[in-house]
Amino acid sequence: MAQQGSPPSRLTRRAEGGDHRGRGGPERSRRAEQPGWQRDAFGREDTGADLPSWAEPSSYRGRSGRPADPQAGGFAGEAGAAADADDARREPTGGRAANRRYGRAAATRLRKSRRRVYRLCGLAIVVCVVGAVIAVFATQSTPQRQPYVTTLQPGEFTSVPSACTSISAAVLAQYLPGKDRTMTNQFSLSTQSQCSFTIDAKPVFRLLEVGAQAYQPFAAASGNGSASDNARDNLTLTRSTLATPPKKSPLSPAQITPLAKLGQQAFVADQRETAGNITSDVVTVLVLERNVLITVELSAQQSPGFSPAPVATLEAGAIAAAKDVLAKLLTQPTA
Repeated sequence: MAQQGSPPSRLTRRAEGGDHRGRGGPERSRRAEQPGWQRDAFGREDTGADLPSWAEPSSYRGRSGRPADPQAGGFAGEAGAAADADDARREPTGGRAANRRYGRAAATRLRKSRRRVYRLCGLAIVVCVVGAVIAVFATQSTPQRQPYVTTLQPGEFTSVPSACTSISAAVLAQYLPGKDRTMTNQFSLSTQSQCSFTIDAKPVFRLLEVGAQAYQPFAAASGNGSASDNARDNLTLTRSTLATPPKKSPLSPAQITPLAKLGQQAFVADQRETAGNITSDVVTVLVLERNVLITVELSAQQSPGFSPAPVATLEAGAIAAAKDVLAKLLTQPTA
């Protein structure tokens, strides 16, 4: 039984259609009829406004993550902003820090990935440029120069004249006088010929040896290994041997004098040969013309029964014979 002055009981208020918060029954009934309004297990109205963002039905969310107004079909402007603020208040501080760390890590990875892509692109461009340059040089029609030549060059001689027929009769009669002169063809090839003439009649004993050789290209020769370079190297080697004879050689070191206007290069060398009681004066003339080396040697023996010959006479005879061979050489075919 209710006492006088006491507030109406909860049951009485419910019978009148209200609750302890003064909310009326009719209004509540109207809300219950609206879509989206529910009651929870305790009879309380549940509009979903207090639910966290992750617990809201997906159909209530718009593309921006804010709850949409089911009746208007759009975003609930101020209500959505309030919900975002409420979600921010509810999110733990540690979660925000983790999100920031994750964001920085992702940005770092993105920068590294970009730099890697730039490097790879730059390397690809360099490779393409180098390949193009190599292709240009590889496809050029100009043949590459070999380290040395392997064939006779234009103007070089393909053969030499016969040494036996190159010396004129006038030269032989002047410097090897007598009826008892003999000739010996030592060998005769297309690129090399050698012949000797001898007069052995007291009081004269003289020996004339004539040779001509056309040299071929040689990889070990100086310059580009051409035939002319090979001949020039042999001229230098012969001159060195004349100036410094081998040990125990019967020949003395030569006195060498260059000769002008005789081939491309020429010199005369004077020596004394001693063998027992026989002494001989030996004069050697070498003439270089392109790839051909002409060698002429004229000697006079001095011994009992044979008188010596002046060195100047021997020099003149060797030079005259060399000129005869050179004149014949200039008529030979060239490359």
